[in-house]
Amino acid sequence: MSRVALDTLPPGLVDARSGRVLFVAHCLLNQNVRYLGGAFRAGAVDELVDACRASGVGLCQLPCPEEAAWGGVLKRLMLAMVGSRGTLRFWLRRPLLWIFGLYTRAVYRRLARAAARRISDYARSGFVVAGIVGVADSPSCGVRTTLELGRALDALADVPLAALTRRVMNERVVAGSAVPGAGWFVAALRRALARRGLEVPFFELDASVALRQEEAAWATDPRG
Repeated sequence: MSRVALDTLPPGLVDARSGRVLFVAHCLLNQNVRYLGGAFRAGAVDELVDACRASGVGLCQLPCPEEAAWGGVLKRLMLAMVGSRGTLRFWLRRPLLWIFGLYTRAVYRRLARAAARRISDYARSGFVVAGIVGVADSPSCGVRTTLELGRALDALADVPLAALTRRVMNERVVAGSAVPGAGWFVAALRRALARRGLEVPFFELDASVALRQEEAAWATDPRG
């Protein structure tokens, strides 16, 4: 039974499944794990879910690497830098960021190996893995654009928590720190897939469209 695949099953077991799946970044199906101020939908990104549902493609949710490595759902380790300019924590940020980077990459490699095993299982079982969808400007799940993390932390250090708004997070911290390149988790996942001899296309969903839709509201909302 270990070598059974979809195309070798007896006709009597054929059912409604399409045999096509898409692996997607965790926050695309659960906006509750987005960075604070970065959720543009209440739950899942409906546009992605509706498109997959209409085309019969199954959705497989990848783990949230930042939830695993950065202090849970609210990424508390990142919040520690908010409003820190002038403190000892700020002056030590470079060596702390280096240590933080080593730890983060180690966690991401473990998560990437587990994700690659899941993707490999689908491929060996005869399913079409249509792609992997990341998120633009993410330091972890960006495909073509990521964040320069040091620049983002410096931007957070300039803003006290009481003054931190969605607009500041999205325009100054995220958009202001975006650079070309892949996020750490996506890079680790690509390497893990390559070691298994798997070629899967990567795509990137850009939240900036939703961001532009909210700019008019921000212009009139005193809360930012």
